Amino acid sequence: MELHTLKLKVHEVCMALIQSRIDGLNNELRGFQAAANEESKSSAGDKYETGRAMMHLEKEKVASQLNQVLKQQKVLRELHPERKSEKVELGSLLSTDQGLFYISISLGLIQTPEKVFCISPVAPLGAAFLEKKLGDLVSFNGKSYKIGEVT
Repeated sequence: MELHTLKLKVHEVCMALIQSRIDGLNNELRGFQAAANEESKSSAGDKYETGRAMMHLEKEKVASQLNQVLKQQKVLRELHPERKSEKVELGSLLSTDQGLFYISISLGLIQTPEKVFCISPVAPLGAAFLEKKLGDLVSFNGKSYKIGEVT
């Protein structure tokens, strides 16, 4: 598959993964609300207060995770995957002798028609790739990456 066509597919898969995470976290929050409504009808005393406090902490944790995932979604929405670039920048898909990398958000390894590592430009490896172009060498953690095509 041509690299630019793959980039469009990778972006689409990233968007779907993030939406799936958002849906899951929203479902968890709705579950907390339903549990809180049920518990307030049937409980009383210290046990009730302890359970409520623990549930509140869990709900805050999930809400925080949701906030982070929404920020990732915002980054993805602001990318222009149809745009081509000669050098590595936010939104670039690059091939190296060590694999394919999509500079976007930290999702790790995803499976599209090919395996692609989705990394943030602020992650150490992502930052090392920035501004590089075809043929450049990037050394990171004792490993060398020769940059092939960039789009």
